[in-house]
Amino acid sequence: PISRIWEVKIKYRLVEEDMAAYPRHKKARMLRDFMIQTDTIKMFKEDENDDTIFFRSIYPMGEDKRQIVININDSVYLGMQALLAADVPKEKNEAVLKVLNECALEIPTVKYVLTKEQCVVISIFFPADENHFNAQLIMGTIVQVLKHVSENHYAKIKEVIEN
Repeated sequence: PISRIWEVKIKYRLVEEDMAAYPRHKKARMLRDFMIQTDTIKMFKEDENDDTIFFRSIYPMGEDKRQIVININDSVYLGMQALLAADVPKEKNEAVLKVLNECALEIPTVKYVLTKEQCVVISIFFPADENHFNAQLIMGTIVQVLKHVSENHYAKIKEVIEN
């Protein structure tokens, strides 16, 4: 069987050789190269749909592990989203929104949302056009934001939902 690193390298070469590669492929290649260099590629599963490439992983939040996804498309932005909670009871909405607003004031670049599906999701977006794409800065910022959310916000959000 082909190892994950060779599978990624093969995908990389196929995309690189394709003259019609879209900006998302170029940006994904830069992110993938950085992940290979830092030996973090094994932490991510890569998927692609019609217009977006996804790098999926899990991140420890308190005693839990939460799903994160990095979205790369052809726009001049790159996004990261993390699912902090699912199935929030509707009767907790007001209390959850209050805590999310407090968290958002602490880190205004991170968007805290209670979705209509009753999930708590955080999002952060980066300017990331292909000519100014900085994988090291993006990944470093994502790690620092997730670390801060894990250490300072996750327990508050979870407590409001569970109590």
